[in-house]
Amino acid sequence: MYDERRERRRSRILLGVAIAACLVLLAALIPSPYAIERPGPVVDTLGDVEIDGEQVPVITVEDRETYATSGVLNLLTVSILGSPEDPQSWLSLLPALLDPAQRIAPVTEFYPEGVTVEQREAATTVQMDSSQAQAAAAAFGALGEEVGTELAVGAVAEGSPADGVLEVGDVIVSVDGAAVPDFAALRERIVAAGAGQAVRLGIERHGEPRELPLVPETPEGEAEPIIGASIATVYALPAEVDISLSQIGGPSAGMIFAIGIVDELTPGELLQGLTVSGTGTIAGTGEIGAIGGLEQKMWAASGAGSDLFLMPLANCADVPDRTPSGLRIAPVADLDEALAAIGTVADGAEPAGLERCDAGS
Repeated sequence: MYDERRERRRSRILLGVAIAACLVLLAALIPSPYAIERPGPVVDTLGDVEIDGEQVPVITVEDRETYATSGVLNLLTVSILGSPEDPQSWLSLLPALLDPAQRIAPVTEFYPEGVTVEQREAATTVQMDSSQAQAAAAAFGALGEEVGTELAVGAVAEGSPADGVLEVGDVIVSVDGAAVPDFAALRERIVAAGAGQAVRLGIERHGEPRELPLVPETPEGEAEPIIGASIATVYALPAEVDISLSQIGGPSAGMIFAIGIVDELTPGELLQGLTVSGTGTIAGTGEIGAIGGLEQKMWAASGAGSDLFLMPLANCADVPDRTPSGLRIAPVADLDEALAAIGTVADGAEPAGLERCDAGS
């Protein structure tokens, strides 16, 4: 009788193990609708990277005297594990549940319906190129150098007010005779004119000035009139800036690029041996904008041994309850504030920290 009970217990254990093994196997094989966002590569923008087997500087300013610097200026990224074409299994999500540096989110947060991996990569590459141009413009502006701008037509939507009026490559210089030096001014003029009211667009096409009539329209579901053209801001920089990076996309490195350009073009050492990490988009006029993946980038900055982590003031609402221990965090609104925060730490003082977020809440 004793042996029979022992055999039953053994059978139950084996059955439990078999069921558990089957569940684990299924969890490992069945795709989930979730992806994992985690810290990605960290790149020192004041250092070198390997391109086609050759070490080249991340930032190069052509035909300008540059100055030696010390310290590390880290660009932070996030990696996304899981896509519509290559979904994560349920089992692969488990480690992320225990790691504060990782976040589980629906795949659709990163790949909206119908968007492929290739399309997302193409979009982030365009964003990276734009952020580099805006970073250079902001850096030269911070150094007191003049930066010219042009509003170039990048695309025209079929059936829109601009269809048949504007062409790709046209440069918009005025609306109803008033100069539009930047996109904000163009938008303001179009909105002020109102839907259904003809405006005169002053443009340059192949270097020749023209004036074209156009009637803005307000699309269904929208509040403001549009002309139906994609407008790109093209900067006329005092010097050519080349940023050599591959396999990294998106706009969130703009602030760090701008700081790196300023550091290289300014006598003396901005960082004075510090390790500074940061993230934030940047406008050509120096304003720093919000980014995604803030929490993951905080952990990346901590892992890189950062003396200072610069984040956009616009991301204050995204600061997690738990931040990496010992990480000095400075929210900044523009490039001048970012440079000032670095200078403060280099002088041995404390910059304004997360209390700025509390003050604005």
